[in-house]
Amino acid sequence: MLDFWVPSRGAVALIPVWPHAGAPTGGTSGTFAGIIGIGDLLVDTTNAVTYQNTGTQASPTYTQLGTGASVAITGGTIDGVTAGATTPLVALTAALLHVDSGTKTATAAAGAATLNKSAGVITSEALTTVAGATYTLTITDSDVAAADQVMASVQYGTATTGTPAIATVATAAGSVVIVVQNIHASAALNGTIKVSFVVFKN
Repeated sequence: MLDFWVPSRGAVALIPVWPHAGAPTGGTSGTFAGIIGIGDLLVDTTNAVTYQNTGTQASPTYTQLGTGASVAITGGTIDGVTAGATTPLVALTAALLHVDSGTKTATAAAGAATLNKSAGVITSEALTTVAGATYTLTITDSDVAAADQVMASVQYGTATTGTPAIATVATAAGSVVIVVQNIHASAALNGTIKVSFVVFKN
């Protein structure tokens, strides 16, 4: 006697599922030949693998499901990087995700710094920004386009007083302007701060 499972939802029968110990064989004398329907599923209960009959009822063909096949990229250009059989994956990843390498830090002078990266940390000059006042940091960055989105955060460098917080971030072609406000009720900043940023390409 053959067993098979027919899952159902209400009065609607779904695809039959046939249990079988081991991998199935196809053809007119194969597993469940003449019995299993077109599109029915077979579960190898030994190896926990699912197959679908993509052949006929008389001569089933079992196609394994969920094999995770990959597609090769053998030509063309992806964001300026030529793809081919020998293209390093890291090169394509860097282009697609705009991943940088090398130094990602810089030190500001008079509220300005240059760092041509899509992410980095800028250390300000020593600040004495009083409570409620702002410090404007202009970063020259060739990776930034006017339509890009830039996220920024701030933390103490050598400063131990005051409460720096990001007030505004504005992008332009080749630069980003970040305004930091000291939101402390009374204390001024008394040293450097570190402003981190990341660019998201649009």
